[in-house]
Amino acid sequence: MVRERTDGWLGRTWRIAEPHDAPPIEGLDAPSFVGRLLRRRGVDTVPAAQEFLNPDWYQPADASVLGQWDEAIERVALAAQRGEAVAIYGDYDVDGITGTAILTEALREVGIDARPFIPHREREGYGIQDAALAQLASDGAQMLITADCGITALNEIAAAREQHGMDVIVLDHHEPADVLPEANAIVTPKLAPSGHPLSELSTGGLAYRFAHAVAERMQSPADQRRWLDLAAMSTVADVVPLRGENRWIVHQGLRALQATERPGLRSLLQSGRSRAPIDTETIGFQLAPRINAAGRLDDASLALEMLMERDRDAARELAGRLNQLNDQRRRLTDEAMKEAQSQIERQLDPAGQAPLVLFVGGEELHHGIVGIVAGRLADQWSRPAFAWSLVDGEARASGRSAAGFDLVRMLDGARELLIRGGGHAMAAGFSALPQHMGALVARFNESAQSQLDAGDAGAWAALEGRMDINAQVPLTALTPGIVHWIERLAPFGEGNPAPVFLSNGVDVRGVKTVGQDGAHLRLDLEGWSAIGWRLGKAAAAVQSQVDLVWRLRRGLSGRPELEILDLSVSSSDG
Repeated sequence: MVRERTDGWLGRTWRIAEPHDAPPIEGLDAPSFVGRLLRRRGVDTVPAAQEFLNPDWYQPADASVLGQWDEAIERVALAAQRGEAVAIYGDYDVDGITGTAILTEALREVGIDARPFIPHREREGYGIQDAALAQLASDGAQMLITADCGITALNEIAAAREQHGMDVIVLDHHEPADVLPEANAIVTPKLAPSGHPLSELSTGGLAYRFAHAVAERMQSPADQRRWLDLAAMSTVADVVPLRGENRWIVHQGLRALQATERPGLRSLLQSGRSRAPIDTETIGFQLAPRINAAGRLDDASLALEMLMERDRDAARELAGRLNQLNDQRRRLTDEAMKEAQSQIERQLDPAGQAPLVLFVGGEELHHGIVGIVAGRLADQWSRPAFAWSLVDGEARASGRSAAGFDLVRMLDGARELLIRGGGHAMAAGFSALPQHMGALVARFNESAQSQLDAGDAGAWAALEGRMDINAQVPLTALTPGIVHWIERLAPFGEGNPAPVFLSNGVDVRGVKTVGQDGAHLRLDLEGWSAIGWRLGKAAAAVQSQVDLVWRLRRGLSGRPELEILDLSVSSSDG
């Protein structure tokens, strides 16, 4: 049984779970509410709950399920024996950059001449390009390892082998096509059985396991903590589910980040001026945007160099450049969002309803920020969104989904209209001729409608703007002990969201707006401070009591605070 309320400030439907909907896990040595929260995460036995609450207990799973694992390891060992130069072809996002850094360092540490290559967003574009392969081969590379690309590059992989004489290992976590490329070895979590602990690895996570396997094969085993800082960044930034081995990677990787010896990362962390422990928000809102900014507005190789640079002064200079690029990215994003909102307003029907799939774009959008624009629109409108820009006569688009809509299914239903395209259910991209954009808009909307018609509850929930609340609790019940148990459910992220609670009749001692133009809401509550991102306009309506939908976070001081997700100014006693 779920209760619903529709009086929230944001106009979303609050769906409040009842305690009896998820009984506690009998025999679990934890408060009953912890068992209920675990059940809602698919954890319903004492052994599974104990492992979830104690990630240190996890033992990394057998990697032989990841495709041609042994063949790939042996081919790298052969490259070391022969003294071959190995090119590592990455991607310009956090996952591709960290995966490339891990592989480059791992191969160099066993004596291989590893040569990293990150494509330029404007010059080469996404994915493997034949001109880049030709240059790598001309420069002496005899072997190619891909990192976060290649799984759908059938023609390019064939060209690498047949025309450029390189053996190829594909390391990629993207969705494969019906036919796999003819590489010497393919390593991907997509070949693991569904539900396997390794089946949802990011490329950085994949590279982490591969790096340690190479080191062991070459009788130079590395400390298990080696490269966990980069693998955790990859896992969080690429929004893969924090289940199975991903949960262990992030849990351990956050510790590794706290103690990282990479001077560039330390400089980026210090720029945040926060005394809070490093968590997934640190990666998602502090590190990842700065690393991505290099590829969005300049050259992603800057970020790769920053991660791998061991000279303190040089690394700090590179980190400073990333901070500058991130500031520029923020300004461009603000301008682009104004244009995007204007375009969407022109797409509304007479009843004010937006299309199922939003499309915005044109020459005025900088190609480097289309993914950010798409993500913000998907969050605001609770539906899939694509943003595109014109590059070299092509419309290059990036898409982000709302829960339940599968973007890859949309791409698959329009392959004949695309030059190229790929990604995940929740994030995808494509290139097309500008004259095909109208047909693509129609085709993608048809696909979204078919997903709704199929009864996809997740899609309906996103479309209707629902907000699921795990429990209703009085704020006075939030003791240090309860805070401790909530934080033991971390790390939070995709597949393991932070628990969401409702507290009614909360006394407000003070209210103010903070941030640029008063965009955010800050409440002083009895015993607690609370922040509401982009809720500044609600400040004028806040009275002496409010109903708050919130989740726990660590503020800049390092102390726990509430993050307000929504509020009702007409306080309820229910």
